[in-house]
Amino acid sequence: MKIFNIALATLIPLLLCAIRVHAAPDLIYHNAQIHTANDDMPLAQAIAIEDDRIVAIGDSADLLKLRDTQTQTIDLQGQTVLPGLIDAHGHLAGLGDLEVGTIDLSATTSYEEVIEIIRAKAAELPAGTWIIGRGWDHESWPSKTLPDHQTLSDIVPDHPVWLVRIDGHAGLANEAAMNEAGIDADTRNPTGGEIIRGENNRPTGVLVDNAESFVEHVIPSSARGLTRDQILAGQRQCLAAGLTGVHDMGVPPAQIELYKELDKEGLLKLRVYAALPGRDAVRYFTTNGIYISDRFTARATKLWMDGAMGSRGAWMLDAYTDRPEDDDGNPYTGLTLTDPEFIDFVARNAVENGYQVCVHAIGDRGNRRTLDAFEQAGAQNARFRVEHAQLLSPSDIPRFKSLGVIPSMQPTHCTSDMRWVVDRVGEERAQGAYAWRSLLDTGVVIAGGSDFPVESHNPFLGFYAAITRQNLDAQPEGGWQPAQRMTRAETLKSFTLWAAYAAFEEDQKGSLEKGKLADFIVIDRDIMTCPPADIPATRVLRTVIGGETVFVADEE
Repeated sequence: MKIFNIALATLIPLLLCAIRVHAAPDLIYHNAQIHTANDDMPLAQAIAIEDDRIVAIGDSADLLKLRDTQTQTIDLQGQTVLPGLIDAHGHLAGLGDLEVGTIDLSATTSYEEVIEIIRAKAAELPAGTWIIGRGWDHESWPSKTLPDHQTLSDIVPDHPVWLVRIDGHAGLANEAAMNEAGIDADTRNPTGGEIIRGENNRPTGVLVDNAESFVEHVIPSSARGLTRDQILAGQRQCLAAGLTGVHDMGVPPAQIELYKELDKEGLLKLRVYAALPGRDAVRYFTTNGIYISDRFTARATKLWMDGAMGSRGAWMLDAYTDRPEDDDGNPYTGLTLTDPEFIDFVARNAVENGYQVCVHAIGDRGNRRTLDAFEQAGAQNARFRVEHAQLLSPSDIPRFKSLGVIPSMQPTHCTSDMRWVVDRVGEERAQGAYAWRSLLDTGVVIAGGSDFPVESHNPFLGFYAAITRQNLDAQPEGGWQPAQRMTRAETLKSFTLWAAYAAFEEDQKGSLEKGKLADFIVIDRDIMTCPPADIPATRVLRTVIGGETVFVADEE
């Protein structure tokens, strides 16, 4: 008994010490303006972290009482804190490739400028070397007409050139690249694609949607191979922009393995939710099942129902206003990139095997057919997604809610495309374009994203676009179709809690509350109250993921 008392007397202080250590958080951020995205506590001043979790959130005075001598405290001096922002539709390797390989043409304002950039690049490279670029937009050029390869081919004759349009759904090949691909006047259009032609059936070099594969398949892997550097370069840009999570769309199996390697090595800091291409996903998920780790998840597939409106590949219920007929005189309604019956099959397979289906659908017919596939598969509780949902028939808007389908939408697509949407589909159909308010009013949530590198990965540009429906010059006055704007609170949730919901992760992230992962950012202004015009210039000061600071801005 005496021995027991001595042992107990020795153990009690140790136990109390352990309890005290466990009770005191590792880190407390205080004196901040915290927007939590949690309706039960929308605002807070301080956040306490232990390991990778939030253990308390509330008033600074209350949380500072929890500290002990080992607790680190950081005074944010009134700065604004947001939950970590999640981009629900991006392409991480594509973003990184603009830093480590592909030529960025997104800032060009004329075809002549594009050619000059390529001419200068060709002068640096041996003849025969492929030159690859991305980002041109003929709608930003004075002529607003699709380019013809001839001038490019005359100036750069000795290098195969492949330049992808900003939306990724069309590309321009010079003569050398078309020769490599075997494209001539007799080449037939593939299913779901089109070779744009001039007089005498001559290819202009512009290849739309599935026709892009003619060139893509002959580009040597050495010219554009998937590398760790691409992923890490994309990650650096995302962390600096305040993104703590990305839903990476269309990730091939080889990239899945790269992500796993980076995760195991501790190099993957972003939380990545991956969607495999449809034909890979069926085999992958039926064989391996879904994969979930701390920083990387693979449990979805990305399919393409149609193309894009900018290149007139979106699948429409009625003909395009600015291209009413195809080359054979039939009503031109766009393209189907994937056999809809295959999408039906994948949707059924996903329901059976527990993975998520995300379908790129832009045109009103593309969206309707996608909703039909989900309905036929019995996917009401599967959180299937429509990626983009840019043009909707009024009768299809309520179907998202009734079918439990999540519209995954990108606000900056609206402000980029509003210049020409009416030209494409006319005033009446344009009322269903980027119909955020109409969808929200049915009770659905919208997962917000950017589709980077199609648009900028900067989430504050998306925030600004969602609440204003204006470009960066504050045009048009009052916003384009302003009745469809989102509120600031809705937009914040779109890039946080609702994006997390779209990945089955709302219990772990998306809002700042006790028990959730400590993913948040510190920014230099309060985007929930500042003038809208100030939002695009928002600067990220600190990005924290799982309690670890993964980015700190350089002091100016």
